Amino acid sequence: MGIRRVDFTEEQFETLYEFVDNKVESIVNASVDYNDSEILNEWEDLLDVHTVLEEANKWVTLTEDD
Repeated sequence: MGIRRVDFTEEQFETLYEFVDNKVESIVNASVDYNDSEILNEWEDLLDVHTVLEEANKWVTLTEDD
């Protein structure tokens, strides 16, 4: 499997992270509200993306001069 690299500005990353985080929170809440774990299975790919973004959110960011 290959690896892809995408560079975001801090603002772009925060916008993407907030969007995905809100969507995942909504999915998890729906799963709990309906007592339906299948909802989580249907959104497994987005949950994986959220995990990657959470990890990336912990990293030190670079400036354009780095």
